[in-house]
Amino acid sequence: MVSINKEVKLLSMFLILFFITTSLDIEGQDDQSNNFSKNGEIKSDRNFKVGLALSGGGARGIAHIGVLIALEEEGIPIDYIAGTSMGSIVGGLYAAGYNGKAQKEIVHQIDWEGIFNENPEPGSELISKRYGMMESIVTLRFKFWDIFIPFGLMNGQRINDELFKYTAKANYAAKFNFDSLSIPYRPVVVDISTGEVVAIDKGDLAQAIRGSMAIPFLFYPAKINDRYMVDGGVLNVIPTDIVKNMGADVIIGVDLEGLFPLGKEPTNLMEIADHTIDIMIRELKQKNIALADVLIEPQLGQHSSTDYSEFDSLIAKGYRAAKGKMNEIKKIIPYKILENKKTKHQLDLTLLEKSIIGEINVIGNEYLFSEAILDDFALSVGDKFNLGIAVQSTKNIYASNLFNNVWLELDTLSNEKLKVNIKVIEKYPRTIGFGVNYREDEGVSGFVQIIHFNLFGWGERLMPLFRFGKLRTKAGIEMANDRFFGTPLTFNNGLYYESEYPYLYNTAGDHYDQMDFKRVVGLFSIGVQAYRKIHVSGGLRWERIWYKNNRTNDGYENKDNLFLYGKMNIDNTDNRYLPTKGIRFVMEGETILNYEKNTQPFSKMSTELSGVFPLPFKQRINPFVKIGTSNEKLPIYEKFRIGGSLIMPGFSRDELWGNHYAIFGITYLIETIKKINFQFNVTYGNVFEKYSNFRWDNLIGGISIGFVTISPIGPISLLYGRNELGRDQVYLSAGYEF
Repeated sequence: MVSINKEVKLLSMFLILFFITTSLDIEGQDDQSNNFSKNGEIKSDRNFKVGLALSGGGARGIAHIGVLIALEEEGIPIDYIAGTSMGSIVGGLYAAGYNGKAQKEIVHQIDWEGIFNENPEPGSELISKRYGMMESIVTLRFKFWDIFIPFGLMNGQRINDELFKYTAKANYAAKFNFDSLSIPYRPVVVDISTGEVVAIDKGDLAQAIRGSMAIPFLFYPAKINDRYMVDGGVLNVIPTDIVKNMGADVIIGVDLEGLFPLGKEPTNLMEIADHTIDIMIRELKQKNIALADVLIEPQLGQHSSTDYSEFDSLIAKGYRAAKGKMNEIKKIIPYKILENKKTKHQLDLTLLEKSIIGEINVIGNEYLFSEAILDDFALSVGDKFNLGIAVQSTKNIYASNLFNNVWLELDTLSNEKLKVNIKVIEKYPRTIGFGVNYREDEGVSGFVQIIHFNLFGWGERLMPLFRFGKLRTKAGIEMANDRFFGTPLTFNNGLYYESEYPYLYNTAGDHYDQMDFKRVVGLFSIGVQAYRKIHVSGGLRWERIWYKNNRTNDGYENKDNLFLYGKMNIDNTDNRYLPTKGIRFVMEGETILNYEKNTQPFSKMSTELSGVFPLPFKQRINPFVKIGTSNEKLPIYEKFRIGGSLIMPGFSRDELWGNHYAIFGITYLIETIKKINFQFNVTYGNVFEKYSNFRWDNLIGGISIGFVTISPIGPISLLYGRNELGRDQVYLSAGYEF
């Protein structure tokens, strides 16, 4: 009896509560179940909260944007949001105030090819650095004797720059508290040391999102509060539990993980690995999927998680999937909530750029002085904060090539001024680089270069080098600095030995002999660079040279020469080898200061001007002019040498020798499939012993045609050249020039 009475009382109380709650709903409801969660818990209209959990999925995660657009159109309120991996990016931007349509525009603006590139952005590089180091295809880094093993294939630097650009204003307005964003938000990460799943609730929003998408092996972990964090999808693929803990009454989950189809047998080793991982992911996410009151699963087919294309299609599929679940969503959300449209927490996005900088700190540097880093940061204490300048300054610091990662973290001081922390993770300071290339005239060449960065803490580079090849060898040591003691001054000093054996050709284009030049060279130069794209330098070069007219003679002539030389280089192109836009101007000259009785004083100067102008449909043209002149007293080892596919088609490289030269040309390129460029080139030019010989009718016309592309080992080109003299030649090259 006692137990029966208790059950009756409980049932009576339940019925009373049920009728009270239904009678309070003035509008009434068609389905009485819409005040209940999936777990049967009663929902109160007042303070009813909806949570959105966004899964990972790589490029497939773009479909989350379509889901957001559909929810916005239907007036579905989102009170809490949590995300993993790509879901953390979409969710974080949404919490920062970017609605679905705004994010659709953003994904079309981002350079998805460049954003995963570790190389510094071309506009951030110092011109002295672009042309100041050999470009290796394999580089090993050392800290004392410890070799550096990368944390991943990509460091995510450009991604962090983009995230900071889009989130900094909202994060500052929210006082770095993720609960105070437009929508309370949690990016989900995993502490790689402890295995703890962490839902970050405050701090630097960009770095938190960056940690949540740091897929192990693919991206470097993100350093957050001195902890290394990786993709939350390692342990929490769809964070429904996180939004539940935030206080959500109803949870909408979006699952975009493209898992291996069950029942399909793998056919190779990679598929076995994928299938094995997917089995573990399915097991991990079952519990979280069970927490979702509504689960949206856009059907994205075989779209790869690494395929950052067809964004409109992905967004449309996410949109359709969400629309298909709308009735189900509306059944479990009280009508009052849907009718009384909630407004997001409005953030004052003007606050950040109204703030005055009260303090700037550098954190994480061990080898490089803080002053050398601050020299590249274009804001100072007392300035108003400027987001664009701050982001560009971060890119400039990273372009020093001394850091694995650079990012900004903001805070407020007690006097309400802004504190800017420049956080860095330095690279190991010693490297060994290996390079190789192929040219049809020389065959395979290579080099080994050791570089010790930050020898004295100002970014100096000490660079021993050994180059080997059929036509040229070189061994020596150089020391250079692009920011001497944090100033715009540069220096470059070195001592090296080199030998060179250039071919001599007959009129038919056959080489019949080789010259033999050997030099010991010491050089000293100083310079100044402005706006990162203009470098003017000059100095002294001493050399002792041994030379003979062919390699069969036993006797060498030798000279001791001291030169005064100078150079100006202006370059704002976006790529050294295959630019798509920009202009380059180079002028250099030298004159001998000492000369022996049997040597006439000589001097020479050369200049080059070229521009790359983009055209529609991935086309571009590159007009150029190259001119060299002298006082016509150049010894054989100082003569100008020209030739090759783009300079004098039909002639071998360095085939034509003279006291003067002039080249006029234009190159047309169009990008075809897989980044391969079709190239067509027309030039007119020649060499001259006497200035009086320069006449337009003495110029030799030529064309070249073929293909060129950029590969992991450097540029690769295959061209056919022919000139009006009937000379033709095939040119094949692979690898960076050195």
